[in-house]
Amino acid sequence: MDDVFLTVRIDNRRSICISPLPTKTYKQAGAKGLGGEFGYFIYETDSACPDASIEVIGKAASLDAALRLFDVICRSLNQTSPLGLPETVADAA
Repeated sequence: MDDVFLTVRIDNRRSICISPLPTKTYKQAGAKGLGGEFGYFIYETDSACPDASIEVIGKAASLDAALRLFDVICRSLNQTSPLGLPETVADAA
């Protein structure tokens, strides 16, 4: 599995991140029902609560899915995705 860490700010305190999670972090976050600790997780961090655990939002099915999700998140926040993925048909219309 590639060591990928993607992050984008969603407001002054919070960020959405996509990356694999260490086993300890996965267990501390209480992420259950996501098919285990391996894979690319979508989670939120809050800089106002640095001691708080992360909030796992979901899990991407593959690295390609993780990259596409990150691109969608960046576009929805009107931020340029650093990934440079091509525009979708809906974006071009």
